[in-house]
Amino acid sequence: MLMLMNGPGLDLDATDFFCGIGGSSTGLANAGWDIVLAANHSPRAIATHSANHPDTEHLCATLSDIDFRYLPRTRALWASPICTELSPAGGRRRKGSQLDLFEEFGHVPSDAFERTRATFWDVIRATEIIRYDLVMVENVVEAASWELFDIWLQGMIALGYNHQFVSVSAAHVGDDANPHAPQWRDRMYIVFTRHGVPIPDLDPRPIAFCATCDELVEARQWWKPNKKTKRAPSRKVGKYGPQYLYVCPNGRCRHAVVEPYILPSAAAIDWTDLGERIGDRKTPLGAATARRARAGLETIGNPALIAAAGNTYESGNYLRAWPVDTSPTMAMTTDSQQALVSGEPFLTMLRKNGGTHPVNGEPAQTFSAGGYHHGLTVPPGAFISKHHGGLDYAPIGHMNKSVATEPMPSMTTKITNSLVIPYRKGAKPHRAHEQALSTMATKQAHGLLQPAVELEDCYFRMLKPRESASAQRFPLDYILTGNQGEQQMGAGNAVACNVAQWIGRQAAAVFA
Repeated sequence: MLMLMNGPGLDLDATDFFCGIGGSSTGLANAGWDIVLAANHSPRAIATHSANHPDTEHLCATLSDIDFRYLPRTRALWASPICTELSPAGGRRRKGSQLDLFEEFGHVPSDAFERTRATFWDVIRATEIIRYDLVMVENVVEAASWELFDIWLQGMIALGYNHQFVSVSAAHVGDDANPHAPQWRDRMYIVFTRHGVPIPDLDPRPIAFCATCDELVEARQWWKPNKKTKRAPSRKVGKYGPQYLYVCPNGRCRHAVVEPYILPSAAAIDWTDLGERIGDRKTPLGAATARRARAGLETIGNPALIAAAGNTYESGNYLRAWPVDTSPTMAMTTDSQQALVSGEPFLTMLRKNGGTHPVNGEPAQTFSAGGYHHGLTVPPGAFISKHHGGLDYAPIGHMNKSVATEPMPSMTTKITNSLVIPYRKGAKPHRAHEQALSTMATKQAHGLLQPAVELEDCYFRMLKPRESASAQRFPLDYILTGNQGEQQMGAGNAVACNVAQWIGRQAAAVFA
């Protein structure tokens, strides 16, 4: 067994249990924490983590076999107990006779199910010995319905800790110093502070535009009342949409429901790799995949208008897109502030006179830390299609999501998302900012809308592990080790870096 020396901790030092490939460690490090020890049972995860955090001590072991008296004493502990049997990140449905609440989310055998729930107890064992000032626990929201969850929670309370629940999607966490993750990823975070330690401010306040107040606001979570008690839940555990919404904090609009700004999945996609034309594939698409792609073409695969000028927050239209065949354009201004998303992908700076730059012809301009001042526009109608869940049914349109208007689905441990890009067969469209119109003919010869796109003319490929890692807000230079499957497993299981950074920053403030 690895023996680690005890010693006095630094001012902001932390241990990372079940560290995976390093999402939590990366976020905490960005928030100013020194990651002293990272532990995980997977050699591949430890290899990736150590490649990116070389100054951290690494422990590749099952924590239940470790005597925690030999671990270094740090001020904080981050723990992400293994949750694959509960999580949508599993990628496929587990068969068996477990609790009904868990059936939708699991995919491991019963013995592994019992083992992974047991990892929660390692948090109590370590805390009892080391008495951290701060313990941060991350898991899926379904974990709170575990039949022993309250007993586990009481164990931490008995050790002398206050606690607070935070439920948030990674898509809603971010600011100028901590860019958003372009992924819908609902998770529960429980932050324990030892008695005598100030309680950090962990109320999510994403920036949103209130149309009634006509201003930007720091949105507040509003939890839907229980159907029986008609009261908001005392424990804030749930998912965005089904359990809570965001509202304006101002009373003059009667706390209108608002939609926080998000970063769309286009920000995580490598647009230099468009994939292969479906009609040129040696192996045809499977029937279910083809049905999904056709549904996407019908619902999403059309040209769109995107706001391409003005300060992103002032415009109130941060990275929004409108289909040109079903929606009117937004109000016209005296400056050219809208772009038709068509043809090759390109970058556009979301401020006045920002200009546009093709992604395959020249380097991008410097990006701001928050990603608020650039918008990545995409080929018209490009969308992501999910490849898990029930497939043999007609209403599959919801499995296709535009890359230009919303984040990716939650990342899974398997490659289950594909990118589909409609392609205009025949004449290449021209953007108005690049060249003048060709000579006008006596007959109508110019059109704004593309002709109908055939499935065979679309480009198709599966998303890559690097793109999944970007959806978790890992930096582009983050080293991924192993084969494609191992890389995807690591990315799918990772903690979203931006959320760990936010929690770490808020927690660090109480020790300042």
